[in-house]
Amino acid sequence: MMKREEIIVVVDPDVSVQSAMTKLFSEHHALSCFSDAEAAIEFLKKHPATAVVFSCYNFPEYDGVAFLSECAVVAPQAARIMLTREGSKDVIKKALNEGHAFMYLEKPCQRAEIISALEAGLSHHRQLAKERALLERTLSGSVKMLIEMLSVFHPEAFRRTPIIRQQAVRLAKEIGLKKTWELEMAVMLSPLGEAMLPKEILSRYRAARNLSDEERSILAKAPEQTRDLLQNIPQLERVADYLYLSACGYDGSGFPENGPEGDKIPLVSRILKFLTDLWYASPEGGPDAAAFDALMINWRQYDPRLLELAKEILLKEKPAEQKTLFQHCYIRSLRPGDVLVDDVRTETSFELVLARGHLLTPTMIRRLEHFNKTSGVRQPIRVRRSNAAEPVLNETA
Repeated sequence: MMKREEIIVVVDPDVSVQSAMTKLFSEHHALSCFSDAEAAIEFLKKHPATAVVFSCYNFPEYDGVAFLSECAVVAPQAARIMLTREGSKDVIKKALNEGHAFMYLEKPCQRAEIISALEAGLSHHRQLAKERALLERTLSGSVKMLIEMLSVFHPEAFRRTPIIRQQAVRLAKEIGLKKTWELEMAVMLSPLGEAMLPKEILSRYRAARNLSDEERSILAKAPEQTRDLLQNIPQLERVADYLYLSACGYDGSGFPENGPEGDKIPLVSRILKFLTDLWYASPEGGPDAAAFDALMINWRQYDPRLLELAKEILLKEKPAEQKTLFQHCYIRSLRPGDVLVDDVRTETSFELVLARGHLLTPTMIRRLEHFNKTSGVRQPIRVRRSNAAEPVLNETA
């Protein structure tokens, strides 16, 4: 029988319990045993996709119910099973109601009882994971539709998201971040607060003109506006928090004042801060050595590990077969994954339809076709096309 990838955690200071669990489950599951509750919490923070947590009730210096409650926060899809010799109704009630335990087992437990509990816990975890995946796909599709609609009205604000999203996924892969959904959502939603700002302030900022103290204060609070928009949406609460700290420098500078610094800033926020600033410092063709030199002026604002990793990855020479091609296309020849090199405008009024930098999706191409039929679009359109497939968010994701 092949060993499954599902992680099982056993937290009990009794070494005989750890030994018994190891004999039962280590051959077919990724099993980790802990005597200390705090060490187990740190492990779960690094492995939030843990499937089942077996926990005792009485720790030397830690409340068992409080431990299970913390597990529910750091590993929400894990089935939490309480093991204890305490048989009172109050203990059971606290484990189920306050600790959000999936199941309660009274020691000593029979072998068949523990195996049955694990199977039930795994089934519960898989169902939660399946529901979470479905919800994420639904949310991804909703966010994508929202972003495409907003990009019509605020094309300049949202044109950076496709490029930064690609770079963020590449960085996450190198770092070893397996789950990138929250990172991608944060990138896609990052311009929301900016899109709500007065256009006069944005135009002055993009033109590198001087801003008044009041205007700078309004601009700096864009992440707060984004958080306020998203924090009441289920499953996007953490994304909202990441965006709130996305203007916070690694040295503690920026917004918010007296915010976290260093590694206390969430990794997603650090990535977003760095890649957004890199995008503004880069030419249209993408980041170059000069862009990184510009960021080095304020190097204390960036996670040094991200800075070095990004320099290594994003400046790496592309293989010959993936060289970028610039093409002039009529709308009928556009492909999903093409990136606009220039602004797309209407033929007569020169109204902006899509800003340069947008990564085209089937929906955007259809929109260009509709604009062309009603108002006429200036063609041909110059696009950047790679022989390698661009990572386009699935239309139905």
